[in-house]
Amino acid sequence: MLGCLRKVIKTVIIIFAIIGFAAVGGFNLIKEQWNIHFGNKQENKVEKAEKIADFSKINGEFEIVSTGSIPFTGDYVYAKHTASEQKFLFFNPKNQKTLTQEDFYGEQTTVVSKINDFVNKFNILGFKFENFKTTGKGSLHALNQNIPFVKFQADISNLPIKGTQGIIGAIKIKNEKNAILIVFNTQGKYSQIITSVFLSEVQISK
Repeated sequence: MLGCLRKVIKTVIIIFAIIGFAAVGGFNLIKEQWNIHFGNKQENKVEKAEKIADFSKINGEFEIVSTGSIPFTGDYVYAKHTASEQKFLFFNPKNQKTLTQEDFYGEQTTVVSKINDFVNKFNILGFKFENFKTTGKGSLHALNQNIPFVKFQADISNLPIKGTQGIIGAIKIKNEKNAILIVFNTQGKYSQIITSVFLSEVQISK
């Protein structure tokens, strides 16, 4: 009798665990990881990325690695430059005030605080920054807009990678939504030229 009761209780616990896992988007996370490693064709990834921008004109030097949605967090497009391994993350947060272009033109302490807060929570596709520090600021003209950014250097906590260089900026995407652009290189020095070339091939539809 007790044995049967234990089995019933275990079954109920498993059912509730599955329901809870589904409720927080667990199955979507598994699906995203499957797509990253066993992925869809590039054409399908380009099509899925359209909610953020038009990536259909990028040439063979670049590829979209994955696209998707993170529950309660936002949508992303992850691309890279195949030769240098420079990585591009377009992140459209659900909280549209996470980081905006206007922040870069306000008080310096405000934008630094917002970036630090974002970096502390940032953990997309396993890229988690630590020992993060800003090393300068700048802007570039691309995507029919002026994109302000800060330069940074950081370590990646879950990988034996030190001194990663890159930029974090704010862009306007479809329907005038705010998005965060993170570009960095884990294999060598960050290249602004590669970033400019890539962004010149991306189109934002207003």
